[in-house]
Amino acid sequence: MTSNPLTQEDPTVHAVYAGGQWRANGRNLTTRDVTTLQENFARKVEQINGRRALSAEAKRIEIARAYRDTREQIQAAGQMVVDHVTTERARLSRKLFGYEGTADAQTVIIRRDAADRASKLTDPAEAQRAIQRAENNGDVHLAQAIAGVSFANGWTDVVQTWFAANPQAGDTAQQLSQLPDPSDGVWRMQHAMTYSVVPPEELSGLADYQVDRLADTDLDGDTAA
Repeated sequence: MTSNPLTQEDPTVHAVYAGGQWRANGRNLTTRDVTTLQENFARKVEQINGRRALSAEAKRIEIARAYRDTREQIQAAGQMVVDHVTTERARLSRKLFGYEGTADAQTVIIRRDAADRASKLTDPAEAQRAIQRAENNGDVHLAQAIAGVSFANGWTDVVQTWFAANPQAGDTAQQLSQLPDPSDGVWRMQHAMTYSVVPPEELSGLADYQVDRLADTDLDGDTAA
């Protein structure tokens, strides 16, 4: 199965594989939208500074309001991405590590026991040994349960062991591996930097709460003579 170039370029794109190729099937806000918001904000600042009827303080207040509006829009876009990725990871995880279809009573008991045993694993090395034993013994339910626990704990090597032994998971596993992990500190930092707006020089040195306080200032018809 070919990789999804749409997801590789932008993990917020939702795509389907049909007719031998990936096709976009809707998307959330992306970094391209953020760039547009940032550019629009820069133009607003320029327009405000060009209004000769406004005093310097009135211009700062208007710029603070425009900055706050842009910041909130970009932060909302960033949260949409986190929510989308989190939802997709949960959906794909259920598809990979859950059980689809109707199970008989014995299978339910076996899977429940496997889930209980897997939940007691405390470190990736132990999980790696356990999943290899399960695969060698043909215990598919236990192996799947261990893979699910490992995925939840971020034990990537263990999950990859399960993927390698279960090639039928191919497409779903590939889609899951292409999505970022919102709990990863590095990703969250990069995400926060991407979904942000730099204050203009008129607001230099002000923290966001100070900008918000300035934005809430009543202009009182403050205009230049």
